[in-house]
Amino acid sequence: MDSYQLRSEIPTAGASYYLQSNLVVGQNAVVTSMFREGRLLSTRSEPCDATQVPDILRARVREVHEGYRTRITSLLALRDRIRDGVDGRAHLRLGEALYQQRLHRESMSEIVRAVKLGTETPLGYSILGNCLLAVDDSEKALKAFHKGLESAPRYPDLHNDLGVAMLMLDRCGEAVQAFERALELNPYYLAAVLNLGIALTRNVVIKQDYELSRDLTPRLARALDMIIQLNPALDGESYRSAVRAAKEERYDVVYRSLVDISDSQKRVPEDNLALELYLLLKFPPASLSENDVDTYIERVRRAIDANPGWADLLNTLGILYTAKCKLFIDRANGAFQDALRINPEFAQAQKNLKLVSNDRQGIHFLLKALLD
Repeated sequence: MDSYQLRSEIPTAGASYYLQSNLVVGQNAVVTSMFREGRLLSTRSEPCDATQVPDILRARVREVHEGYRTRITSLLALRDRIRDGVDGRAHLRLGEALYQQRLHRESMSEIVRAVKLGTETPLGYSILGNCLLAVDDSEKALKAFHKGLESAPRYPDLHNDLGVAMLMLDRCGEAVQAFERALELNPYYLAAVLNLGIALTRNVVIKQDYELSRDLTPRLARALDMIIQLNPALDGESYRSAVRAAKEERYDVVYRSLVDISDSQKRVPEDNLALELYLLLKFPPASLSENDVDTYIERVRRAIDANPGWADLLNTLGILYTAKCKLFIDRANGAFQDALRINPEFAQAQKNLKLVSNDRQGIHFLLKALLD
């Protein structure tokens, strides 16, 4: 089987999004891309065994495609459910999830709602500004980043964000300053290192600031070395092209190569299990089942196997087990109620319902505390 493709349209109030999933035999993967108005927003890849029979491969493509489509549509449905809610943190987290899936306009409305409800955070202003950049409103994005930095001047993401906005306006000197400040606050910030290299070479390409181009060769060499130290997986053709071109002082080639690397990083949506979990458990769908929770448990277990030293994942696993306990207590509560509907005088069931109701309330508050 050489190829197989599925497509879906996801309509929203402001625009329509299109999902397309392809079986890519040469990569042993199902590649799902999301588009808006003909523009590629994100690409994700899920493994599959391309040697399987066609029916199994088609089923795998459908599984990946429907899973991603369900995640997007559930976020949009949740947005409608909490539209008039007054929990600013919930709107912030939903805005973050929508942003990670490149639903920029929808994300902005949630972040603005959170701010109006008094939930102002550096993350919120970072997301808001990046959404504004995505819809080509650089000036408003600058205002959002500056507003965030007023309350959180040591938040490296906002300095990096500010640098990106400056770079989009070809204000290379200010962009370099912002990226260098981000790296002062977080020396291991890969995106800021990439952006610094892009800003330095862009300055040469457009011949903007002579002073900024002084000592360019050693500064660029340090940035290129740091990129591969922070992520050895980036040692591909684009990176090697940048290194060769830097030695030959062909800075236009270095610039294009670094932009290619940066763009490839941005096209992959971030999988944030903790955020998905927060939304799933904070606002469970009516049909939330044990199987839903087990699916997340399995995802977390696979992630732990790949990252055994990641404490955040183990914390997430603990929350999931607590959620599963809540599901079972809810079922027990329902069973005792059913018993009493059949026999209202059943003393043992009356006692058990009272006992489990106390525990049910306790685990409800426990789960809420764990999530918040």
